[in-house]
Amino acid sequence: MLYSVVICDLIYKLEELRDVYNDSTAKKILIEIEGLQKANPKSSDWENKLVEMIADRTKLLEISDVENINQLQKHRHLSAHPVLNQTSLLFKPNKENVKSHIINMLSGVLTKPPILSTKIFSELVNDLATNRDRFSEDKDLKRFLSAKYFKNLRQETLDDIFKKIWKLVFKLENEECDLNREINYRTINIIFALNPPEILKLLKTEEAHFDGILPKVCTNYFFNFLFDNPKAYNVLSELNKAHVDHEIENSLEFKFLSWFKFDSIMEYHEFILSEINDGGTFYLPMEIIHKLKELYKDFNMKEKFLDLYIAIFAKSNLFDTADRNFNQLIQPYLEDFSEGQLQNIVYAINNNGQLHNRGLARYSNRLVKAELDRKITDFKYSDLYNFRT
Repeated sequence: MLYSVVICDLIYKLEELRDVYNDSTAKKILIEIEGLQKANPKSSDWENKLVEMIADRTKLLEISDVENINQLQKHRHLSAHPVLNQTSLLFKPNKENVKSHIINMLSGVLTKPPILSTKIFSELVNDLATNRDRFSEDKDLKRFLSAKYFKNLRQETLDDIFKKIWKLVFKLENEECDLNREINYRTINIIFALNPPEILKLLKTEEAHFDGILPKVCTNYFFNFLFDNPKAYNVLSELNKAHVDHEIENSLEFKFLSWFKFDSIMEYHEFILSEINDGGTFYLPMEIIHKLKELYKDFNMKEKFLDLYIAIFAKSNLFDTADRNFNQLIQPYLEDFSEGQLQNIVYAINNNGQLHNRGLARYSNRLVKAELDRKITDFKYSDLYNFRT
């Protein structure tokens, strides 16, 4: 029965490759098998030819899988056909033999998706390119990839895909890579999340393959990867770590993303506040601010997160930046700020001309003052000449 299931499964896999993926190799094998069956309907020789063709022309079966199928066939024939011997009994395999055959067929044939017999990486990246604007949510992309590609894949196959997509995201720059970098990057994160310990092991054991991150856009994606998967930093090569340190030293944005370098979130928080307070004014993209918000939320650090927002607001470098920072970082949280935090907002406005000279300053200041007066009835504004309402 197990042998019959395996042969049927191989036929079904070929049919799916032909019908779903338009696989020319699968088409030819099925045509040839059909010809053998018609030429000799009573013969089962086509079964042997089927296994040989699949092994020779596709990547579905390993050498060990073919040998396991052959051993299963031999035991099947002995069990199904009488062999005259001293007792004239059919061969009866023991439970250990049967269990071994079942395990071998499950791992070698039955749980493998048919796409393995084609060039899976080429099929995957072409699919990602075609659907790069289709799956806006990571959960939808993960569902699609898991259903079509990742379900039942062996870890070594996932490792190979991870390595190849890593190169497309972090080590190559051309028109095609630029168009598909975002969808490929999201796929890298999905593969990592499927089995983090195994991918971390891969990053460590084959660290040279993951060296050579290109600057600018590739490095930007690389920092986002480390931000989302902080354990990956510790297994990077020293060359990659040196690249990370160099970029942090020369970019405030990368400093904000560098929490993966610290032993604790509090150590990172103190570092980034010090960098802000000791530096000049700056502009920080909202996508980084949103990532920081989620990070602090994960650690249940709302008060520290509000301190960070105030520090960013205080260093607004332009009127437009100040307007955006107030609207996004201050106004939605006015009721949440403590008395001390509200006072720090007032001091920040008074001390930064980009905050107190902007067109919307008086309106914004009235909102801050109303909340502060509600919490502190005797706060003195007399020395804050630039805080005008």
